Amino acid sequence: MDKDRLREDVIRIMREMIPIKALAPENGGEGELDRAIFLQEYIKPFFDEVRRIDAPDPRAKGGIRPNIIARAKGRTQGEKTLWVIAHMDTVPEGDPALWRYPPFQATVEGNRIYGRGVEDDGQGIVEGILLAESARDEGLSGVGLILASDEEVGSKYGIQHILKVEPNLIKPSDLVIVPDAGSPDGSKIEVAEKGILWLRVSVEGRQTHASTPGKGLNAARLGMRLALEIDQFLHERYNAVDPTFDPPTSTFEPTRREKNVDNVNTIPGTDVSYFDCRILPTYRVNDVLEDVKRLAESFCSIYGCKARVDVVNREDPSQPTSPNSPVVSMLANALRETRGIIATPIGIGGGTYAKYLRELGIPTAVWMTIDETAHSPNEYMVIDNAVKDVETLLAVLRGIQTDS
Repeated sequence: MDKDRLREDVIRIMREMIPIKALAPENGGEGELDRAIFLQEYIKPFFDEVRRIDAPDPRAKGGIRPNIIARAKGRTQGEKTLWVIAHMDTVPEGDPALWRYPPFQATVEGNRIYGRGVEDDGQGIVEGILLAESARDEGLSGVGLILASDEEVGSKYGIQHILKVEPNLIKPSDLVIVPDAGSPDGSKIEVAEKGILWLRVSVEGRQTHASTPGKGLNAARLGMRLALEIDQFLHERYNAVDPTFDPPTSTFEPTRREKNVDNVNTIPGTDVSYFDCRILPTYRVNDVLEDVKRLAESFCSIYGCKARVDVVNREDPSQPTSPNSPVVSMLANALRETRGIIATPIGIGGGTYAKYLRELGIPTAVWMTIDETAHSPNEYMVIDNAVKDVETLLAVLRGIQTDS
């Protein structure tokens, strides 16, 4: 494995890919088509088969959300495939003033590349491509790569669509690694994910002039009060601890607030806020939802307002991957062989494509070596981390072919 060449390849791919924005329509973008066209052409030399399974979406450029399926086929019909599954879409950059460098320009500084999406999930994309390139150079086969859309806002047009159209694409005997979460030393292998519940909490009062508050019902004040009551209630009620997960508790975070009035001297008649809830598998997502609805109903009876609780996104937790499954065992062996690392299975609060694979009974490991800068200003990836990960993935691939 030529590590110097791989470093150059990491930089080249990032510099070409990151300026091609891939934002979902929900995030003010046109989707992933332009990025997919670039990647589809780039990876052709490393695979026997490159095709697309697109999902229709009239909001996106071209009316589609693209999904790329690539395979370097095995030498025999029964040979296992090592699948690497990454996502092409990114979140928006946020406040550009918080960035040291232009967010959609991959900027190399020493051993780091800065830019929106370089870690999440540009590094995963690069690792899948370079695994295929390195495997070809070594005469190894059996590499599969899926580059999908829509991971950041629910995966409906990405991995869910792929598995619906081709449910038998991945065989139960195949190994699946999703490079979309990890740790700085690469020792953590994610095998479980919390349930996810995004809530929109709308409060309706009565709008009036700010100088005559008695004529109205201040939805801003009521919305803040209700949000605080929900926040306190959920943290007190759902307080179990599971050390498998990081963090080890359920999390209930008030996040976004919608704009209400344009001027300072008007008391708003509506207030809309959002919660991001990450729920341990110990609890049922539906119980959390019903508790919040009951609390809102009780709140309205006390304060004389109206309130509505809507689900923006819901993902019930899937069955965890066993730490003794072949994919986890072989990845752990490869980490010990290539880095001298003892791997630790963990659970996370973030949602990844792994959930949908696990629901089909496909054991899936989520892993890569990252400094965990996703979604933050000055997001970066470490070039040497990607190179080391490719070396480890190659060791997994060799292990599969020895097994076969």
